[in-house]
Formats: sequence, C-alpha cells, structure tokens
Amino acid sequence: MAVLMLVIGIAIAPRDVDLYAQHMESLMAKGDYQEALKVGERSDKTNRKLLQLRMEALNHEHLLGERLFQYPITGKGDEFIKKGGDYELCGYLINKDLDRFAEVLPRHYKIDKQLPRYYKQALIQYNHLRSNRPVNYQDEVLETDYQDMQRLEAQYPDKKARQVAVFRQYEGTYWYFYAYLH
Repeated sequence: MAVLMLVIGIAIAPRDVDLYAQHMESLMAKGDYQEALKVGERSDKTNRKLLQLRMEALNHEHLLGERLFQYPITGKGDEFIKKGGDYELCGYLINKDLDRFAEVLPRHYKIDKQLPRYYKQALIQYNHLRSNRPVNYQDEVLETDYQDMQRLEAQYPDKKARQVAVFRQYEGTYWYFYAYLH
C-alpha cells in the first residue's frame, strides 16, 4: 500500500505543478496578478516555469523582494540576473551571492528601513559573513531575530533536527533559504 501511495504521489506531483502554471498563465493573461499569486501558494512543489510565472506576477505587483522566498525555489538565478532590477537582485539571492547582491542593491534602492523584506534579511545575513562591506545596514529587530535563530541552531547538534527546528520558526525567511535550501 505504501509503495502504491508513493507511485501515485510521484505520478500526480508534476501534473499539479503543470496545472498551477496553466492556471497562473490564464489569470495573468486576464491581468489578475493578485489571484495568480494564490495559485499553489501552499504547495511545496514547483518547477522552473512556475517559478518564472510567480516572479513575473510578483514583479508586476512590486512584491518580488517582499514575497519571493515564501514560494519554493528551484534552479539557479542566473537567467533572472540578466533582466536587471528586482529580478537581478533576487537572482543573486537565489544564487546566494550576497557579495554581488550588496554591490548592486544601492543602484536600485536607498538603503533604509523601506527596503523589501528579503533584501533586509539578506543584508543582516551579509553583516554576519563579511566585516568589510560596501553596504552597512542595521536593524535591531531583524538582528535580534537572526541571533535568536542562531541560538536555536546551536541547541541542536544533529543537522536534521536543527533544520526541522529552524523550519518551524523561520520557514519563509531568506535566512532559512540561505542556510538550508537549494
């Protein structure tokens, strides 16, 4: 019975993602980007086409740096880097290239509290990786959250248990993506 369930799950999963992509394309063609972003939003399944559609819809709604990592990510960000703007910044984040991200960010945004959510989280992560930085961003609340995550990680010597514990509290953050995904 377990093997049958596994086979059914494997056979259905790609169809779900294809249906999500078709439905998103239909909604986006009608100009309903907000509704398109709801398609498959609770699913952990994705493919490259679905990621591209989500990024297009998020960009249209000016939410790319605010919501991208709430969705599953697949592949590298290289093709997005070529598009410039928020696509480029998110491409660097997908690639975990925080040096290039920090270098390019000031060309597109003023470095202040108004930055999109994931850009701020990436800068906090970057602060902990580099002492000599082209961008210096400080946010006491985010810094506290990041340090809380590090303390939580330190409580679990087992890698799998650590990931589960961090997932429960930090899933959907750039920090979780950077440390555990992709």
